[in-house]
Amino acid sequence: MKKKLKIAILLDVSRAYDRGLLMGITNYNRLHDNFVFFFYSPKYIHTDSEEQLVQRISEWQPDGILAREVINLQGLFALNIPIIVAPHTHLYPDKINIWGDDYRVGEMVAGHFISKGYSHFAFLGFKHFQWSLERQKGYVDRIGEAGFEVKAFIFDNTGLLLEHLPSKLLEWLPTLQKPCAVFSATDELSLVLLETIRQTTSKVPDDFSIMGVDNDVMICEMASPTLSSVEHNAARAGYDAALALSKWIRDGEKPLANIVVNTAGIITRNSTNALAIEDEQVRNALYYIAGTAVSEDISVDDVVRSTTISRRILEKRFQQAIRSSIMEEIKKVRINRIKLLLEQSDLTVQQIACELNFRNFDNITRYFKQYTGLTPLEYRSKNAAGAGQH
Repeated sequence: MKKKLKIAILLDVSRAYDRGLLMGITNYNRLHDNFVFFFYSPKYIHTDSEEQLVQRISEWQPDGILAREVINLQGLFALNIPIIVAPHTHLYPDKINIWGDDYRVGEMVAGHFISKGYSHFAFLGFKHFQWSLERQKGYVDRIGEAGFEVKAFIFDNTGLLLEHLPSKLLEWLPTLQKPCAVFSATDELSLVLLETIRQTTSKVPDDFSIMGVDNDVMICEMASPTLSSVEHNAARAGYDAALALSKWIRDGEKPLANIVVNTAGIITRNSTNALAIEDEQVRNALYYIAGTAVSEDISVDDVVRSTTISRRILEKRFQQAIRSSIMEEIKKVRINRIKLLLEQSDLTVQQIACELNFRNFDNITRYFKQYTGLTPLEYRSKNAAGAGQH
């Protein structure tokens, strides 16, 4: 029997992202039973828990560590054992990091808002966090490619307390043209922004459409209106990190690159449930697609019948309003629905085909692969919430 490896896990489980990483590590260990874990004590048990962390871990003699940027992280590095870092602030160039594809996150949010017909955009982020700057750049670049500009408010958390942020946002909001699509670097900032807007006469999502990142369900669902957010596939990254750490310790195979946290998709809720499209016919057609294509195999002609104009005119207006075709919008809604069911449910591909009214298994597989480059089963293997459990 293999000796189990002693792994110190130093994550902030108050955050959804960290809980996702921990879920992936748990999934790996459930399959392979390789690890025994060290977790530092909650403050109600030991008030000096984090300050004494390096000493306690050193005395425990772990084989490896997976850590956030805890107090005295350099002291953990000095233990000279395999360590994977999930940074809060910036990448550690000479270490193995768990890091998101944050530029892609920004691009994705921009594409979502552009497809809704917005022409006014804003960004709310942090000054000193690399991941926030990367999300901002991806967002700004994609919006710029579409011919628009982004107005940004950058929060300097080293000089301003979070509870003082709303007063600054109240000065910023009147400078934004409405309707405005606002990308917040995190769900926490989305919640602050939402509560600030509620102090004004403006409405969410009619005047300000808000999208955050992390899909922290506790934050997003407690808000009113509920908050849309980008979901990270943190569970997959946690699984990959556990696998990499195991190989590093047992075989001396240090990972060749950082562990990337891919994006699982956008979870839409009420804070983005609006269309900034003046053309009533296009707006009605898009509402019809959003409400119907998730469960029915609708055609372009079905969409045309939901309006009072011809197919040729509607196609032209789609291109003018959102730079997309009717069929492309139908496919987008159906593909996103399939992705969600593959990631978040245990439904088989056949059952998903029935949910969306595909005629057979081959149709949904061909349809999905044509759009994503992957079969449904390949996509589930890479992106499912319980990734690693094959």
